[in-house]
Amino acid sequence: MRDNGIPEARDQDFLNWFAGLAQEALGRLVSVRDQQGVEVRKDHLDLFLDLLAHDTGADPSALLDAMVARRLGPEIVACDYASEAARSLGDSWLADEVSFVDVTIRSERLHGLIRRVDEMLVSTMQAGGPSALILVAEAEQHTLGAHVLALKLRLAGFSTVVRIAPIASELKQLMTANRFDIALVSIGCVAGLDSGAGLVRTLRLLSRGETRIYVGGAIPIEDDRLLEVTAADEVLRDVSALLAQFAPDGAARALDRNEKSSEREGATSSVTGEQCDT
Repeated sequence: MRDNGIPEARDQDFLNWFAGLAQEALGRLVSVRDQQGVEVRKDHLDLFLDLLAHDTGADPSALLDAMVARRLGPEIVACDYASEAARSLGDSWLADEVSFVDVTIRSERLHGLIRRVDEMLVSTMQAGGPSALILVAEAEQHTLGAHVLALKLRLAGFSTVVRIAPIASELKQLMTANRFDIALVSIGCVAGLDSGAGLVRTLRLLSRGETRIYVGGAIPIEDDRLLEVTAADEVLRDVSALLAQFAPDGAARALDRNEKSSEREGATSSVTGEQCDT
């Protein structure tokens, strides 16, 4: 669990503390829990991880093309394989198999892939569902989960905006110009708890109670405690629950996407319109 530039600890208590910090900050790079029944094929994932580690991974379009060549839809690559790759990176770092620098570079390449698919969605899909604001609290080391969540919501027909550690004036300007049906505050570590609670208070004030506020993420505390500290309306740990509540038709499509594509020879990508397999 040591990285270049981090001296070895002489005290066992410090080692235990640092291990806990590493597990909290990097053990769960993606804060959205995957939907039940999603199957990520190991051979596809191994290729994806290998591409991320080499020059091909620096070009989001080339990375996506390589996976689409395996008959995987762009949205499946972005939502499912990127999430699983992020977890694998976190596990590899904890096992001293990759450096923190490598994790950072490959995580940024995952971000680039998500942005590329997101651009494709904007040009091919129209949002007809609820509007959602996704906020990431301060002190987050990685924000990939929020962008994967935004992509999943857009695929289900939501209109989605993401902001990373916004200040009060930025939020005020955003909410003055837009009305959001729901807001989701993502907190990935204990260090971001105060920031997350502050975001909930600001949202409550600016929306005058018209926006339903959810809080969630990979923060390792009990839901009851999280709700008590943040005073949000509800704790959200599973995106499928949100889809079922606010966009049942879109949720059914999102939840069945991988299951159906694995049951037949070819599945149609909602982004490209081409046939693809899982």
